[in-house]
Amino acid sequence: MNTHASSKQPVLIFALAIAILLLHALPAFAQGSSPQEKPRWGKERIETVIIGKFASELDLTPGQAEQFFPRFRQFQNQMEELQRQQAKRQRDLEELSRNPETNRDQVNQLLMQQSQDEEQMTASKRQFLSDVSGFLSPQQVSRCSILMNDLRTHVQKFMDDRRNSRGSGHSKQDKTRRKGF
Repeated sequence: MNTHASSKQPVLIFALAIAILLLHALPAFAQGSSPQEKPRWGKERIETVIIGKFASELDLTPGQAEQFFPRFRQFQNQMEELQRQQAKRQRDLEELSRNPETNRDQVNQLLMQQSQDEEQMTASKRQFLSDVSGFLSPQQVSRCSILMNDLRTHVQKFMDDRRNSRGSGHSKQDKTRRKGF
């Protein structure tokens, strides 16, 4: 048996346990959230997979995992809100592009807001990485940054693969392993 893999197993189990607790506890504490804002089962499953990926790739100790995942969840919530705002602005821009009555100021205002959101996303990521650098090694922080940059692509691929593979003879666990998540 691979001793390195077996020594990581308790950390992964611990990280996943924390992830599950966070995913179920945070919505209960959210005040005034609408049903749309509450995580769906599919979203929770994806978040659990993401957390497992980070725990594995960063090789977190139990103490690091305990500090990392609440911060990561908070960061993800900030990013989701900014991404929702960006998506709304994109829809607004699309609507303006079809409207012959649109004036330059309307478009410029939306473009300015988009730019500010992008700057806020960059600043939030920088702050998150700075925060976790207090208890992660420089190598772990570097790897975390790389994972964060590739996260959207990996999640989309994971979702596409799950959609495409429904009904085939392979187990969900096998599919997840083959995709790197």
